[in-house]
Amino acid sequence: MSKTNEEEVEAMPYQVKLHISPVYDLLSSLMAYYKCSKTFDLDDQWVKKVKTELDQDFVAELDSLSLPFPLIALFIWRCPDNSKVDAIINWLKTLTAGEVFEQVSPFCLENVPNEIGAMKNDVISVFTQWYTQYYKDQELGIQELLLQERKRFDNYLSHYGPQKTIEMLCNGLIIEGHEELKEVVLVPVYHTRPANVLFDDYKGFMIILYPVEALAGNDDTPPDSLMRMVKALSDEKRLRIMKILSSGNRSFTDLVELMELSKSNLHYHLSLLRTAGLITIHHVPFSNQDKFGIRAGVFDDVKQMLERYVFH
Repeated sequence: MSKTNEEEVEAMPYQVKLHISPVYDLLSSLMAYYKCSKTFDLDDQWVKKVKTELDQDFVAELDSLSLPFPLIALFIWRCPDNSKVDAIINWLKTLTAGEVFEQVSPFCLENVPNEIGAMKNDVISVFTQWYTQYYKDQELGIQELLLQERKRFDNYLSHYGPQKTIEMLCNGLIIEGHEELKEVVLVPVYHTRPANVLFDDYKGFMIILYPVEALAGNDDTPPDSLMRMVKALSDEKRLRIMKILSSGNRSFTDLVELMELSKSNLHYHLSLLRTAGLITIHHVPFSNQDKFGIRAGVFDDVKQMLERYVFH
């Protein structure tokens, strides 16, 4: 299987790769359209704007579908040439339903759906129309932004190793070692910023779509990353959460009990702290044992970002 724009480093307990491809960002733009997470910067107004620019028959088609995003990410990963959108579309067109099953079933933790052939056809239709009607015009600019991640990845990996590299690129996400986890594939994307999207429904590996920010266009405008930090620190409950985490890592259940908040309310506060990069989430693969912690040196980062904006 050919992989372009990819780097692999031997490490224990797992290997880490960087994979740069606009196809994954196209996938992330569809996830933003379907509002797969409330933490995405692209909001309902963006969705409404995009809908006005699409053919209305295509809008109706999108409304009728529930796309299997983890399975689509696996399609992309398995494609011999996944560097271009048309390449994966053409590859899928050559495969029968049985051949698609053979491509993905060895890597799925759960049974492949019986409707895999229909799903393949849906992906071909959606990718073809979405690329033509929405993504094509911005592909080049986004690709240039994504390619800049190569230097950052190489620098972090050479100095800090795989686990710390993931934490730094994914803004506080720590992937714990697991005997069944052999590989982590990091993929920079633009549309689902500032959230990380984890696809860990696979045997032996996971794919993480991590966010890259648009280049600042106006020196007078505070960067989005700074505004997220300021917003996250402006609430008493979120400060209390950080104080609790300063004494040690806690599970979600622990925090529900200690904060006396509803689960939905706690999810909201944690999402703001996570996307601001103020806390860590320790993700244990193939389990529901994630824990949250305070991020080391986080207040130094806040100070530096404030000073960089105000005084420069």
